[in-house]
Amino acid sequence: MTNMSSMDPVAPIESATFTNSLLSDSAPMMCMISQSTQNAITPTSSSAKAAPTKDNAPAKFGAKGSWRWELEGSWMNDFDSDNQLQGAWYASWFLIDNFSFDFGPEVAWFSQGGGNTWGAGPAFMFRWHFLARDTWSIYADAGVGLMFSGANVPSSGSSVNFTPRIGVGASFEVAQNARILTGIRWAHISNANVADNNDGRNSIQLYAGISLPF
Repeated sequence: MTNMSSMDPVAPIESATFTNSLLSDSAPMMCMISQSTQNAITPTSSSAKAAPTKDNAPAKFGAKGSWRWELEGSWMNDFDSDNQLQGAWYASWFLIDNFSFDFGPEVAWFSQGGGNTWGAGPAFMFRWHFLARDTWSIYADAGVGLMFSGANVPSSGSSVNFTPRIGVGASFEVAQNARILTGIRWAHISNANVADNNDGRNSIQLYAGISLPF
């Protein structure tokens, strides 16, 4: 009879070998699963990051290439009895920093000797903010318009006139990117000798307006 204690431990060795083989064979698969899981999670993690928001804030006041619009109201007096009330809408395009080209329609009411009347027409100006700060500026402007009226302006003049003007003013920020503009101008109206009678008028123009970005 064979002594059982002298037999080689075949079964345990085979079991250990089989177990080690399973662990060895499964290691690459486990690594692949781990890598696959990581790859699957990574995009989700990236997508969870907040996407950068596009800055849609309006351009800084006076910035080159920016556009604004302005509503303006004014009163003019010829140092005598004739008065003019005027409203205007201008679009402003800054050709360079703090230097704009302003253009748009003007509507006026003329209170004058010889008969009151109304008028309307286009105008343009150049405006230079020669002293510009973050919330205020001081500027000079100059331009000309073409005014068509229902009757002669002045009453001894004509119903089609040119309206050159020049002046100074200041702008003040009253809200984010909103400015109040106010100033004084010398304003002239005459037909520049294109009619038989070139009776003109010189006035002081006081105005105020609000400027907002497009």
